[in-house]
Amino acid sequence: MAPVFLFIFYFFVLLFFLYKIVQRNGIGLGWRETAAFFSVKIMAGCLYGYIFLHTYHGDDTWNFFNDSLPEYQKMIHQPGIFFRDFLPWPAFGAAENFWQGMARYFTDLEYWLTVKLLALFNIFSRGNYYIDVLFFNFLVSLGPLLLFRLMLSIFPARKRLLIIVIFFIPSITFWLSGIRAEGLLLLFIALILFYTDRWFNQRRVLYFFWIMLGMIGFLLFRSQALFIFLPAYCCWTLSRKAGPRAIYYFVFAYAGGLLILLASLLISPGKNLASPIANRQAAFFRLHGNTRFGLDTLKPTFSSMVRILPQAFNNTFLRPYPWEARGWLQWLSALEVIALWALVLLFLLSPFQNRKWVVGHPLMLCFLFYGISQILLIGFIVPFPGAIVRYKAIPELFIVTALTLGIKPGFFKLQ
Repeated sequence: MAPVFLFIFYFFVLLFFLYKIVQRNGIGLGWRETAAFFSVKIMAGCLYGYIFLHTYHGDDTWNFFNDSLPEYQKMIHQPGIFFRDFLPWPAFGAAENFWQGMARYFTDLEYWLTVKLLALFNIFSRGNYYIDVLFFNFLVSLGPLLLFRLMLSIFPARKRLLIIVIFFIPSITFWLSGIRAEGLLLLFIALILFYTDRWFNQRRVLYFFWIMLGMIGFLLFRSQALFIFLPAYCCWTLSRKAGPRAIYYFVFAYAGGLLILLASLLISPGKNLASPIANRQAAFFRLHGNTRFGLDTLKPTFSSMVRILPQAFNNTFLRPYPWEARGWLQWLSALEVIALWALVLLFLLSPFQNRKWVVGHPLMLCFLFYGISQILLIGFIVPFPGAIVRYKAIPELFIVTALTLGIKPGFFKLQ
């Protein structure tokens, strides 16, 4: 029973500190809203761990935890070796060239940062996975809170709707609450967006530090996704004061990027901008999974990319179909797809006077362009539905936020 009492004790201690953070930073949530958000996130994180332990025999979330136990002992008894693992020499020693060494080092860093973070949590949890979930979600809860504060500063009249969308969408909350990289990744993105917005209002060095921290974390945990995020981010920063003309920045930038990609396919069939995508897909194809969507082998050629585009769209935006769902996680994914397209339909059928300003806001365009391009890239690379639904949780959160704000106020009776 000791772990149960320890879990309850830490839950209320962390909730107290989280509410103090909310109060001190003017995030705009009351005690009940903060407690509800944190409680749901903790329940989702514990459920994530329970399901993957008892249904899928562990998965990476339990591998990280199990690997953190000897790291905890190393931290206590051999702190020098504990920190030595962050050095790049082993990765570069096993690599054939500099860039391969960098890729190996980033992979090692992602692993060590997650495992050693859990080792720190083990000081308090005494090596209990579910208590580690508490501390992990206390940390990553700062991501949704920063995102909410940023959105509330732009759309103060839509507060209740933003609370539901950012904190309480079941599938997104579930995938962002497990001990995996996605929760940390949302925190890094939120740091970038929130403090960039603050930087333009007040150029403080501290804000620049947080932006750089977010960029470095993004690079370490999802370097490929960072390069998809940067065009949308740059367009947002450049078009902040463009008003209705902001859409042109995005259209021209993405059209230019597409032309550069196509030109590289024609100029260099062997080494072009599609080669890293094809290599990444090949790495996924070497993995094994219980369920796999049909996806042809991608070659770095124009014809191959055009042929696979419908498959990529289908696998990420339409599947799993309800009749092919197996297990409640796939059923949740199928319902999520249906809900997303229902939201698109409501968006199209419920125009209102200021919708052009809402949807055309540079930040909403950033959400939409990044979200759609990121999910499409996932479709080109990943054939496993379980990985797809987890990888697309963050871009889907951005798309859903933009679409929901574009629906007529009062429709959901939450404003």
